[in-house]
Amino acid sequence: MPKAAKSRSQRLSFRRLAARPARVAAVLVLPLSLLLVYATTLQTQINGSSNEYMIDVGEIQVALNVWGTIHHTGYPLFAILGNLFTLPFRTLGIEPAAAASLYATAWGVVALGGTGLLVWRLTGRVMPGILSAVVLGLARSIWIHNVIAEVYSMGLAITVLMLVVVLWPVPWTGAWRVERRIMWLALLGGIGVSHHRAVAFIAPGLLLALWPHLKNDRINWRHLIPLSIGLALVGFLPYIYLPLRDWQGGEWVYGEPGTLRGLWIEFSGKEADRLVTLPADAAGWLDNIKNVWAILAGEITLPGLLFGLVGLGLAVTVSPYRRAARVVALSAAGPTLFTIAYHTAVLPEAILMPTVLALVFSTALLVDWLSGVKQPLGVTALIGLVIWPLALIGLHHGWIHDLVTDPTGQETIARIKQVPRDGQPAFMLPWGPRYSAAAYSSLVTGENDDVLMVDHKGNYSRLLADGYQLYTEPETFYTYPPPWPTPFNPQPSEWWHEHLGQLYLTSAAPGIIRLQNSPWLAEADDPPGVPIVYGIARRDAWLTCDDTSIYLHVIWQVDSRPTGDPSIFVHLTGDEPAPNPPNADSRHPVYGLYPFTQWSPGELARDDFTLPRLPDGTQVRFGLYEQDASGQFVNYGETILPVTECQIDPETSYE
Repeated sequence: MPKAAKSRSQRLSFRRLAARPARVAAVLVLPLSLLLVYATTLQTQINGSSNEYMIDVGEIQVALNVWGTIHHTGYPLFAILGNLFTLPFRTLGIEPAAAASLYATAWGVVALGGTGLLVWRLTGRVMPGILSAVVLGLARSIWIHNVIAEVYSMGLAITVLMLVVVLWPVPWTGAWRVERRIMWLALLGGIGVSHHRAVAFIAPGLLLALWPHLKNDRINWRHLIPLSIGLALVGFLPYIYLPLRDWQGGEWVYGEPGTLRGLWIEFSGKEADRLVTLPADAAGWLDNIKNVWAILAGEITLPGLLFGLVGLGLAVTVSPYRRAARVVALSAAGPTLFTIAYHTAVLPEAILMPTVLALVFSTALLVDWLSGVKQPLGVTALIGLVIWPLALIGLHHGWIHDLVTDPTGQETIARIKQVPRDGQPAFMLPWGPRYSAAAYSSLVTGENDDVLMVDHKGNYSRLLADGYQLYTEPETFYTYPPPWPTPFNPQPSEWWHEHLGQLYLTSAAPGIIRLQNSPWLAEADDPPGVPIVYGIARRDAWLTCDDTSIYLHVIWQVDSRPTGDPSIFVHLTGDEPAPNPPNADSRHPVYGLYPFTQWSPGELARDDFTLPRLPDGTQVRFGLYEQDASGQFVNYGETILPVTECQIDPETSYE
């Protein structure tokens, strides 16, 4: 198509669109359908999953609702704008976690809208633009990052905006037009690189677009260069937010940005230095290439990847849009090469988002060209472009839905609700998704605002000295094993001795462990317990229950340090024992973590066990046993508690 005709086609595209109701329907229905798909997968609850896509989401959900700061490299502008965005949604009663997800969706709309508009303006036709935006929005990582509270949708949006600046089909005539584009690139580039350093990888493509126009001798470089540098540096001004929130005593501040060293660690991302490593040999490089191929196939399907590569190859060589296709392809080359070289430096799927953009963008341009010069082939390609998003929905929807509805965060919050409220409770969790969920329930929703949340860097000895009762969950000991061997961790760890001094454990409620640096000892005038074996006695035992579960609570006591270490059996049976009853057996007390042989003379500890509530389960039988030298099991008595005597508290449900 001649340039003049093409230009007129572009100018009239909106007018032609308004004259054809079918096109109006396509323009409205397809994007709205995409948003509907997003609505069914939008994360509306606090995240607690440790999936690689989700591991930082809970932290961001908290930060965007309490004017907090985020892990390296800080993402200050993202945090500032995010808090401004979520505030009105929370005022309207929308769940804070959902508001944070909608913030990412807003950036996704910018990225997809910019892509669709650019294709539309380049081709002069609406359908390639709409379909390119829909296909891009359904690529797995782009879809995920548009429905969860993560930073990558903003990075892709800035990338697309810079491509729009250099590719928008308006003549570059006159020095002012060139200078204006350069200044916009400087501003957006500074914002983008400040937000995420990987945005810098698209620079070669932008330079390719600018290169033919840089020789314009009417450009005032002495004025433009310092101005552009100044505009680029504007993007880094939001970093003052990090130390400011620290100095203000912000409730959610990552690291120590209030010090120069801490701010530099945040800014530079030094914590991730150990991940920035090149492959050690040729086999490592080959593995990384295979992994990148697998990621791209997973993003847009293997047929979609092949379709995209063919489209990219033809778009950059023979199509009339080859200049635009080359710019976008070269912009994707940097992220692709970085992911191959430093595959573990950061989430590779996120870094490859510009690569997916290049494949979809170039394919849309090629389909438009083919539909004009080779109608049967173009129609076939257009049909493929229509089928592609349907295949992506079928492939990704269930997996993404399961990911965003993972119940771990909600389960963590429900468990913390069972922490005893007598005294001053503090709940310890290692930094991570579960800690973020706990903090969310305290700082954002206020469900557990009477519990102090402490991460793995807390001063536990000081907390206990100040009168706090310190609690955690059993899973914490998978990360930080106790200072004695257990079946879960054969190798003892000194971590607890280093952070707490001595360690003594007792259960405080089902799924809740109380951490102590001195043992819980029986009073001198307390009545003795029922002796069992090795100086171990049963001090007390009782049942509680709710609609779904029965909870056995036992208080064990030792007169002296036990010389043996029996296991615990807990069975739900009928009036008579039956083979293979539901059980909550444990190798050691306190969720298998606290061997009897580690106890001090006179020490007490509570044990909690959970059993299902079944129609034919009428008795809970428990006791101690061990396996003798011949392999035979020896039971040391049995205690029977009738289920009918369980204490029902309608306001209590242990989850």
